[in-house]
Amino acid sequence: MTGGRVVVLGAVGRNFAAGMSGGIAYVLAEDGEVGAARHGFAAKCNVESVELTVVADAGEVQWLRETIERHAELTGSLKAREVVARFDELLPRFVKVLPTDYKRVLEEEAAKAKAEAEAKAKDETKGDSGSDSERTVCADTHPKTSSIIDIEDALVDDAQLADRARKLDKLRGFVRYARRGDRYRAATKRAGDWSEISTRQTRASLQVQAARCIDCGVPFCQSDADGCPIGNVIPKWNERVFRDQWREAFDRLMATNNFPEFTGRVCPAPCEGACVAGISAQPVAIKSIEAAIIDHAWAMGWMAPVPPQRRTGHAVAVIGSGPAGLAAADQLNSAGHSVTVYEREDRIGGLLTYGIPNMKLDKRVVQRRVDKMEAEGVCFVTGVNVGVTLAAADLRNSHDAVLLATGATWPRDLRIDGRDLDGVHFAMDFLSVSTKALLRSTATPLSAAGKRVVVIGGGDTGNDCIGTAVRQGAASVVNFELLPQPPVQRAADNPWPQFPRVFKIDYGHEEVIARWGRDPREYCISAKRFIGANGCIEAIETVRVEWTKDDAGRWTMEEVAGSEERHDADLVLLAMGFTGPENQLLEQLAVAQTPRSNISTPEGSYRTCVDSVFAAGDCRRGQSLVVWGINEGRQAAREIDTFLQPVSHLPVSGGIIPRTVSAQPEEISVPA
Repeated sequence: MTGGRVVVLGAVGRNFAAGMSGGIAYVLAEDGEVGAARHGFAAKCNVESVELTVVADAGEVQWLRETIERHAELTGSLKAREVVARFDELLPRFVKVLPTDYKRVLEEEAAKAKAEAEAKAKDETKGDSGSDSERTVCADTHPKTSSIIDIEDALVDDAQLADRARKLDKLRGFVRYARRGDRYRAATKRAGDWSEISTRQTRASLQVQAARCIDCGVPFCQSDADGCPIGNVIPKWNERVFRDQWREAFDRLMATNNFPEFTGRVCPAPCEGACVAGISAQPVAIKSIEAAIIDHAWAMGWMAPVPPQRRTGHAVAVIGSGPAGLAAADQLNSAGHSVTVYEREDRIGGLLTYGIPNMKLDKRVVQRRVDKMEAEGVCFVTGVNVGVTLAAADLRNSHDAVLLATGATWPRDLRIDGRDLDGVHFAMDFLSVSTKALLRSTATPLSAAGKRVVVIGGGDTGNDCIGTAVRQGAASVVNFELLPQPPVQRAADNPWPQFPRVFKIDYGHEEVIARWGRDPREYCISAKRFIGANGCIEAIETVRVEWTKDDAGRWTMEEVAGSEERHDADLVLLAMGFTGPENQLLEQLAVAQTPRSNISTPEGSYRTCVDSVFAAGDCRRGQSLVVWGINEGRQAAREIDTFLQPVSHLPVSGGIIPRTVSAQPEEISVPA
């Protein structure tokens, strides 16, 4: 095969793709090929010459569906009809086979297309409404569009992209130009190291992306209801990037977000789900632009330490150094208060350091920010567990205010038979010791190397466990999810601008597919019992479940009779979320808690029932996103600031500093 695209719905033989030098094949893996690696589709491929990936792009998914539908219509194929009927269910089993030298072929095609476009441009009349930029970067809005065009576009050099940026059509950019976000490095390569998985785009490329921002009248992307919790004024810095005004874009971004280098890497980007352009097309790649702005600022030296010009004489203690604690400390320090951050671990950062793997958020990025805050006057104390090694009362007596930002670190357990077997661990324990071993250059005491790994629970934590296990050399990786597989497109009960609850293939899933030829996720499956021998886990007994809606619209779950299965396992990781904060510190301070064990505060306030004690982040609102933690820390800091001094100049959401208006004295009329 030297070109074109082919869809394979039947079985394939050995050494598949050995003679494949071009084109793309989409292969539906058979039922028996979804098992162990030696029986999987990958074992039949000549992986020296091809790369196995997933079908994740919405345009490709649409093309694949319509191609199979057309095949069924023209041939009457029963197999094709079955695939069409079960398309959403079978989509994860499609393997995208790409020759490793496809870039060379695409480069030649791109060069040829460029030459033809330039020749055609010479013959066009002056009244032609098109432009070189529109022809080569433009997104085809027809629903059959494939992302393959974007690959060619990505091969154009920076000089040509810069020339295109000068010709960009901002008015119709969301129609003319394709969405392009930061791309992951090749799965087979990145799975062999701990470096960050994403690669940044060029400035010229990002200008094209910024041209897609509509600058709409009501920008839902910055709404805290469905968009950005911290109120990033996204259209403003998109406009600055479009105009190549990166310093102004940086200033606008920093007015609302203390740590865009964190959110630009790990945030799931609810702002993009609420993007108005996403109603009828792909949303603007807001997260990529945000990350590029702050990375450029660091490179240009704009992130030099700026200590406050004066000190208020007030001392504030922040317990916990996660997103909420760091954001609050940064804001309070800028207001002139003396801030001390207490962290029980040996490094500052909380979940940013030990909860998120290095390939997703490089710890040098976290430490760089901590160093800047320290240079600005924030004091960091590590290895102190307030409430255990330091009495909470002593801390409260020595500070004018205390902020609890301890996070929701109590993991949700799975108390079934065999839970106490060796080899069953909480996901966060696994991620934490793995990162510590990496940073210390030592062997990890809890490794997935050579083990059959089962991750119970999805979400970001489950995906991070999958990616970590792959890098440690797991023998196999499977992921159990209790809920059904999400739809490929928004369901009727998940309209825009809500966060899209759709099927996605994240970096960990993609790496498993590249390694073993199958998606690691098993949906609608429940663990019933852990089976062990000699005190160690060796298998999990499971049952399939069905979800149905009752007459009131409530979902109910029932086990499927006769669906019991046994899954071999040497390491089981529980990634089922968190139930709330740990209680020892809260009990010492006697702060009130909600029925869900979170710290209780009045609505719209961060002040607890204990005088001078405040709370922010996951310990107050429950398990949430990094961006919500930053917002909580910023707003709690403003409330603490007003508690310590009459007027606060710290901003509210959106970077707005409210004006304080004093009541004017009443006029006194004087008789003539």
